[in-house]
Amino acid sequence: MLSISKISLRELKLFNDDTGLNEKDFLPISKVRAMSLMANPRANSNDNVLYQAHWNEKLIAYLTVLPDIAFANNQSIPFAWISGAWVHPSFRRQGIATKLIDAVVLDWKGMLMATNFSKITEAVFEKTKTFKTVKKIEGQRFFLRKTLLSSYNCCSHSNPITYITEKFINLLNHSNLTRKFLKIPKNIEIEYFTRPDDEILNKLTLATANTLTKRSTEEINWIIRYPWLINGLLPDRAAQKFFFASVIPAFAYYMVKVFKDDELIGVLLMQHSNTRFTVPYYWFENGTEDVMAKVILLHASRAKASFINIYNQKIVNSMLNLRPYYFYSKKRTRKYLVADSMADSIGDSFELMDGDGDCAFI
Repeated sequence: MLSISKISLRELKLFNDDTGLNEKDFLPISKVRAMSLMANPRANSNDNVLYQAHWNEKLIAYLTVLPDIAFANNQSIPFAWISGAWVHPSFRRQGIATKLIDAVVLDWKGMLMATNFSKITEAVFEKTKTFKTVKKIEGQRFFLRKTLLSSYNCCSHSNPITYITEKFINLLNHSNLTRKFLKIPKNIEIEYFTRPDDEILNKLTLATANTLTKRSTEEINWIIRYPWLINGLLPDRAAQKFFFASVIPAFAYYMVKVFKDDELIGVLLMQHSNTRFTVPYYWFENGTEDVMAKVILLHASRAKASFINIYNQKIVNSMLNLRPYYFYSKKRTRKYLVADSMADSIGDSFELMDGDGDCAFI
């Protein structure tokens, strides 16, 4: 018999500390993701964040949500991002994911959003008839090298043929040579930080002031301190039981100030996750996007990332002008699905940054 259960933030610590989880075939949440959810400054202890489906007491599906606050029409509106839905292969196409989403919609009274989802998950959302695409943000993926890994957080190729094919394609990659000549101007200087100082926090807060989620210093610190990924070079026993990535060979944040003639012109919070490089949050002076594009491209190259995802149109345009220094690029569209009740509250004219939703954590 199918049963749906849910776990609140208050209950999550006890769940996460349960030693019996190590004996399970599958885990519905990773320890680092659970710790991050528990540290969320915008969450309430009574918020339900983990939903599970069991068939005769066997875990067959799960879904997590990320509580947040939207600022629209002079109101602060509690809502949640749907994140991390999975169904066991033997139980797919039986409506189980739809039942989990229905339970979330009921609990959160339709105050829900979703982004960064797969096409399969998008089809499930559409099937519920509760969600609609309210916003699309156009971006670009810049390839520094060709990768044939099945996922950006995948650690190895599925077979030798894909590995050999990837190596052959990259022999034709001119940018491996041309990037050696890419440099930032002599009057541009970089300063690195492991934790944001007041100036970084003030600039990022300013940059998000007109966005839907208006990140404060508290949320920025939380995002940096509690990512959903950690570094690990060998297989992790718990991570192997969790469908989504949690322990990967290469993960890092790069938090930098960019100066021109000793004047601060930009702040970049960049993330490297195996083959992918992103910039979840940023602030820069008008007219300095060319410098920011070079700084981002150089960091991605030195980190040995395969591609960069950018959704800020100014930086996209500047990056396109750096054509000799990357292999090729493709347009990307990030969709934002919004449940009906949420759409009524926030409309469709809101702005978002690259890291909003769960995008800054993974």
